[in-house]
Amino acid sequence: MAVFRGALIMTTTTIYFSTNRKPNKSKPTDFGKGFSRTGLGDMRFGQANVINGKIDDKSIKVLPDDPEQGSEALFGELRKSMKTEQKDTLIFIHGFNVTFKEAVVSAAKMGDCYARLSGNNYRPNIFVFSWPSDGMMTSYRNDRSDAEATGYAFARGLMKLAEFLHEGKANKICNQKIHLIAHSMGNYVLRYALQQAAKIANGKSLSRIFDQIILTAADEDSDAFEFDYKLARLPDLGQRITVYFNSGDLALVASDFTKGNPDRLGHDGPNKPHEVLAKVVLVDASSVVWGVSEHSYHQDNDAVARDIVSVLQGESSESIQPRDYVPHANKFKLF
Repeated sequence: MAVFRGALIMTTTTIYFSTNRKPNKSKPTDFGKGFSRTGLGDMRFGQANVINGKIDDKSIKVLPDDPEQGSEALFGELRKSMKTEQKDTLIFIHGFNVTFKEAVVSAAKMGDCYARLSGNNYRPNIFVFSWPSDGMMTSYRNDRSDAEATGYAFARGLMKLAEFLHEGKANKICNQKIHLIAHSMGNYVLRYALQQAAKIANGKSLSRIFDQIILTAADEDSDAFEFDYKLARLPDLGQRITVYFNSGDLALVASDFTKGNPDRLGHDGPNKPHEVLAKVVLVDASSVVWGVSEHSYHQDNDAVARDIVSVLQGESSESIQPRDYVPHANKFKLF
């Protein structure tokens, strides 16, 4: 929402959030490193406003730790917005080295970018899941462990959200779409959430929750779609999965070599591109990404962000431009 004050344009974006971070004792509207003391699955919900790229501390609202007044109240607000304003909801999982407030600001930046590139025709509700990354470049291994442990909380919250938004009387069903974007190490959170969701489903096929699932700069193994204990069952959850990768992503080069990880999905795509399911679409962004946007191109690079908006709006993979299909690699290349 833009508000004019004299010559200034004040842009305010409301971000909904859930987090399993440890609440800050001295400041209950903030969350720090580590998990909630009551357990890995303990989630708090709320919302905050970001004004011109800065979080408004006074606007941060943390809902009571009670389903009726907490998650259900927030989900009800989301469903109302989806129905009355005909808005999709976009869930975002952030990556490594991100604090709680940085996660909220990053989500707002992403939403504002997509609105700008669509001529303000596509402005979904943004819901960020903030897991307890330390927000420090030196804490990669600790963040990776916390991302793995977060799987249960995200799976639990995700299934509650999807159930709430899609159930109910006919006059309450919103008929809008829910999408998911996982960035960087957020894809590792997604892997373990997928495993926990499979356990909750007790071996049954997972229900489709999302329309579009987007994996960007994935700090995940390049063989992830080959194994059930990684991301092989992810296609069960969405109508279409789009994997963006960039061979110039130095952050993933560091993850590969200095952290002892296998080749990364977000660097060169999957090992066996011709063996992924038809609903998994591979997009090579290497030709259009450079400099500071090499790892966060989903919101910092207009060419990639414009492509993502087309995906979120349901445009077919073959009709999105400018793309070239490369048959021998089963990928689309942005130019």
